[in-house]
Amino acid sequence: MDRLLYLKDAIDSLFNNTSSNGNWEKDGNLRLIHHVMQTRPLSRIFIDRIIEARERDIHVKQYSTIQNLIEHTELSCGSLLHLALQSAGVDQSDSDHVIYKAACEVGRAHGLTNALRTSIPVASSGKIIIPADLCTRYGVKSPRYLLSALGQGDEECRGHLKSAVRDIASIARDHLTNARLLRDSVATSINGDRALSALIAGVASETFLNRLESHDYDLTDKNLRQVGMIEHLLCSGRIYSAWFSKRY
Repeated sequence: MDRLLYLKDAIDSLFNNTSSNGNWEKDGNLRLIHHVMQTRPLSRIFIDRIIEARERDIHVKQYSTIQNLIEHTELSCGSLLHLALQSAGVDQSDSDHVIYKAACEVGRAHGLTNALRTSIPVASSGKIIIPADLCTRYGVKSPRYLLSALGQGDEECRGHLKSAVRDIASIARDHLTNARLLRDSVATSINGDRALSALIAGVASETFLNRLESHDYDLTDKNLRQVGMIEHLLCSGRIYSAWFSKRY
């Protein structure tokens, strides 16, 4: 919470032209925001939404529904992509509305993917990434049962978890598909080329989702996180190829 209070105070300094107190200079991210603001107008609402998402997340041990988790990704990853677009000079005007719509979809896909990717590390703190409604649907009976599966390999619960994870991964892919359905419209927009650098995050998300699928949606599989140099190079190659061919 101290960190969030510091960020709120520093953001106030930046946007109220009282940056002489030097608070923002102590943080690399804030220095970057200050640098961008010298040439590009950034909407404070997106920064506030990211902080709000973090503030909410601290107090949530498990989201009630998958929709609640999606809403969190919209506040966090979606807002971050919107800031990236503004940093690239893409304003949320009528002509660029389709770009921001695509960014919302990519943000949801990216956020859900990140939630799955970090689910094991945060489980040690007692946080359950799988929403309660999916736990109920697939018979993951309680947070203790879920943590037991992650820590001790409860085979029955492990199977239930795979089903819940498959659902979340499928929803993430759906949002990525929705974003790609807008690809032609994005490409023909005035700032379509500039938007690509932000929307290409969808390629990175898809790379992890493919890897998760190849491991049968088993988040407890240690090999899922043991990514070798070749796989890193392949991922980089996919991202470069997408950028070169103007895809995301």
